[in-house]
Amino acid sequence: MGNRVRLPLSALAMGALLGSAFIGAISAGATSAPPVHVIGVDNASPSGHNFSYVDFFPHSATTVHLGDVIDFAWNASSLDGFHTATLLKPGQSVAAGYAAPENALIASDEDAAFHVQLNPSVLAPSDPTCGHDASHPCTYSLDNNSQLNSGAMPTVAGGHFFVTTERDGDVSVPTTINFLCLIHPGMVGSFTIVPTATAATTSTVETAAATAQYNSETTGALAAEATADEKSVANNGDGTHTITMTAGTASAGVEVLEMLPKRVEIRPGDKVKWVTSTRIDIHTVTFPKGIGSNSVDPLLFACEVAGDTDGPTLGPPSFCSNPAAIENHVVPQAQGPTAIASTSTVATSGIIANGPPQFPTNYTFSFPNSGTFAYQCRIHDNMVGTIVVNPAQNPTTPPVLAQTGGGSPWQHLPLLLGAIVVLFGLAVLRVRSVVRR
Repeated sequence: MGNRVRLPLSALAMGALLGSAFIGAISAGATSAPPVHVIGVDNASPSGHNFSYVDFFPHSATTVHLGDVIDFAWNASSLDGFHTATLLKPGQSVAAGYAAPENALIASDEDAAFHVQLNPSVLAPSDPTCGHDASHPCTYSLDNNSQLNSGAMPTVAGGHFFVTTERDGDVSVPTTINFLCLIHPGMVGSFTIVPTATAATTSTVETAAATAQYNSETTGALAAEATADEKSVANNGDGTHTITMTAGTASAGVEVLEMLPKRVEIRPGDKVKWVTSTRIDIHTVTFPKGIGSNSVDPLLFACEVAGDTDGPTLGPPSFCSNPAAIENHVVPQAQGPTAIASTSTVATSGIIANGPPQFPTNYTFSFPNSGTFAYQCRIHDNMVGTIVVNPAQNPTTPPVLAQTGGGSPWQHLPLLLGAIVVLFGLAVLRVRSVVRR
């Protein structure tokens, strides 16, 4: 799930700002900086596409020493990416990490209209005062039974989460630490802490592994996109049609955040059915495209105020005076009419998804009038499409057929006279031929 505006830049983005105020100078006695191992979070979408790589790069080839710095680097060339880098407790499995109550993406909120919100403990960093630059990483201790969360961040320039590891004494055997994204189940990775006597991986090895992984996943995503980039048409009993298309598809490691086909042409009275084929992400089909559809957004900000009540729904979360009070309520159901009658009609499918069973996988709108209707997913701002409703075809004038019977007996006179002239000419030629003999 990704969104540069509505999804919580809240506790994480605001936490980053607050954290920078607490970052002190490096101690005067520091000598050389420790090695930095880069692990990419998401990756660059190819030009003309909107791919979200729900993976880390590399996701398993990194070995480090205690004290090395790990740079979880969000890739700003992913248009709608939104992720966490969450280091699980020492020895904790991925399955146990996702099952932990504190890591549930959805949490209850009794004072919200629909009693659910995105979990603040998922969205907020474990410690907003560290991790923003390599000189002041957050510390992950093998001696403590606790996880370390970056907080949820969009894929914009400057998205980093720097971590270093420590324990009382060196590790005697390689120790693997699992990490994951709490927004996208299945987006997982690991690094291994090795004894000082064992060489850690070099940046060359890490880059090669990340590149091979990226190339493989991109090839799969392009194939999935090509397969989904078509529509089917069914005839309805009233003479209209239902066009079925795709609202997002997926391949291994990639969510294709596209309406496929991006432009569909229909006739007045036709219906369009959107079916999602994504594996992890959720989507909406919302009219019209742009801020005019905010009233039916599936994720709405509010500020928690005194007495455990919520203030009015807000736009960007920066309007909360206290970043810790930001909440992101979830409104999953369809809203507005099912017929898009004009370009100003405000309506949404609500959340459609392939994974959680409580969400439908498809939604249908009808289009009674001609016009051009732009729409988007209100969870992924760059996932957009257009429905063009062409004017109704005018009835064609039936062709004039040649008369096959009846009519005046003189209507064939010209043809008869012509035949007589031809026969007379042939007779004259015959007589001349006989005389010459």
